[in-house]
Amino acid sequence: MANRILAGRYELLEKIGEGGMAVVFKSRDRLLNRMVAIKILRPEYTKDSLFIESFKNESQLAASIVHPNIVNIYDVGKQGNIYYIVMELIEGEPLSSIINREGALDPRRAVKIAKEVASALSTAHKHHLIHRDVKPHNIMITNDGTAKITDFGIAKQVSQDTFVGEEKDAIMGSVHYFSPEQARGGYVDERSDIYSLGIVLYEMVTGRVPYDGDTAVEVAVKHMNDEMVPPSTYNPNIPEDLENIILKATDKLQVNRYKNADDMITALSFVKFSRIAGASKDAEGGDKPRSRSQEGDQETKGKDAAEGQTEGDGGDKNEGDDGKKKGRLWKVLIIIGAIILALALAVPVSGMIARMVNEAKEKRESSLPAEVQVPDLENQDVDEARKMLEEMGLKLEVQMSLASKTYVANRIMNQNPSAGTTVKTGYSVKVSVSTGSSESLVPKVVGMSYANARYALESAGYSVGEVTYENNETVQTNWVISQNPGEGASLADGAKVDLVVSKGKDIKVDLTGMTQEEAEALLKELGLSIGVVSEDYSSKVKEGKIMAQTPDAKTELSEGTVVDIVISKGPEPEPEPEPEPEPVPDDKTEQGGTTTPPDTQQGEQTQPPKVDDTVQSKYELRTVAITVDLSKASEEQFKLMVTVNDGIDEPRTTSEDVYKAEGSKVLSVSGRGPIGRVIIRFGNVVMYQYSVNFETGEVL
Repeated sequence: MANRILAGRYELLEKIGEGGMAVVFKSRDRLLNRMVAIKILRPEYTKDSLFIESFKNESQLAASIVHPNIVNIYDVGKQGNIYYIVMELIEGEPLSSIINREGALDPRRAVKIAKEVASALSTAHKHHLIHRDVKPHNIMITNDGTAKITDFGIAKQVSQDTFVGEEKDAIMGSVHYFSPEQARGGYVDERSDIYSLGIVLYEMVTGRVPYDGDTAVEVAVKHMNDEMVPPSTYNPNIPEDLENIILKATDKLQVNRYKNADDMITALSFVKFSRIAGASKDAEGGDKPRSRSQEGDQETKGKDAAEGQTEGDGGDKNEGDDGKKKGRLWKVLIIIGAIILALALAVPVSGMIARMVNEAKEKRESSLPAEVQVPDLENQDVDEARKMLEEMGLKLEVQMSLASKTYVANRIMNQNPSAGTTVKTGYSVKVSVSTGSSESLVPKVVGMSYANARYALESAGYSVGEVTYENNETVQTNWVISQNPGEGASLADGAKVDLVVSKGKDIKVDLTGMTQEEAEALLKELGLSIGVVSEDYSSKVKEGKIMAQTPDAKTELSEGTVVDIVISKGPEPEPEPEPEPEPVPDDKTEQGGTTTPPDTQQGEQTQPPKVDDTVQSKYELRTVAITVDLSKASEEQFKLMVTVNDGIDEPRTTSEDVYKAEGSKVLSVSGRGPIGRVIIRFGNVVMYQYSVNFETGEVL
């Protein structure tokens, strides 16, 4: 695909990267004369209409976010079946390459990168955009060391894909950083990104991911069930504060993590790099080292005692003062003696108590075997299971509490390790406990795009009910205006939630009598754009002014609609009268000359052929087939409008009534030449735009 031109301005130069979902090209923007990166979706993803809708919405939203740690998105477009994003070209390399090359990074460097990524996520979250695929591969490090996160929009689909199937290798790269709620298909929010960033931070300071396995499913299950090995186990030089931040950010339960990225930034800003986690653990296991101040105090006391002893031995010439000193000395000695006596009595007593406790503990532990087999806890009451494990010398740890149709409240749904596994006494058995019926609260989806709202409802166990479309002055097109039942309502699993979705502003516009420049400015202000521009003669409209438009001025338009216009060329000139042929002398014929028949040479000189007639004779009228997906329509019945402009014949528009239930429709489109353009609308909304070479039949 290299050296191909997209949208008439982006020249693809060379492939610089690829992933499971897209290929990245280094490209040149001919219009602005700058280098850019263009990410092109793989063909298999262009067939999923839901993904394409989400891809467009979230990419456009990401393009509106400007932040020094987010890779800028310049443009989002489509040419034929090619969907692409034009992005800032970063001079640097992915964080994943740095970790692979250098291993564990210096904690200060890791904290700097984490703070920059968290700052980017904070801005995105405030724009209601969740990344869903934070990982080292999506974090670019520039040549000056700045972190920039990329791939907003594309990431959403990864969290919706199944873990097995044709794309399992592509998904494998992301599952190592999935949050537990993503792994089980649960509701995703800002704290899901925080979990993934915590995993990235773990990998930066250890050089390895906390969970690994042979398959994506195995890794996902570990995210949900397995306890994380503290990073200081692999790198004892990690600051204790930093380890605590990682463990909090990667907690299994969303409610236990940082509430937002700003809170995590604050915590990272106060990391004390002098307090090493490994050293703290060593201190807890042995004698606590004394500080310099403590040692100094002991030395001072020793000197004072020595000086006091010397003064007592040497005596004093002043007997009165000496008597007073002796009196004070006796008081001090009595107090010291009392303290020593109290300590002498206290130590044996406390030691005796400690010995009694330890003997009882040792006696109980000695009666237990060194190793035991884990019992089957499934469907047992969690309190009874805890008592049973304690009697066996084991512990019970509730890792997650989840709604369930199968298990009643307070019953154990699964355990780790499984029944029959031999473990040492004192081992903690981790379990997931049912909270009972899956009846839960309806999430708030007002203010989300329709695609995000549907995903949120389905993740919470509901489905989308009736969808009504309305014009709205403040809510952008395809975003949810209201929902019924509302946020917080309690419904049974599988219940439907009705949505009212915005069609954008109720716009009517009359461009008649304007110039093309005036029309473009007005349409841009209203969220519309100019489509096909053609010319025609008119005796009523002044030359250079718009004489007609499609859709017409009475039609209600929604944001994003393309309006075709016809510009007047003024009155059609009257044809010049044909001159009468001059008489030809008879003798000229006799001399071998030829007569000029009327309506031939002289006639052709007075009425030269039109350019269009010449072009029409050069290109034959040809027909191409274009398949249209009708399921993307927002209405059950709508008008399918097809506009063809080949630059040779006059632009023409045809329309017909179709039904969404038909699924798809094959259109036969006719035109001439290599530079045709076909625009397909569902009602007033432009759904497809194609460049067509009618000579070769190629549709782009």
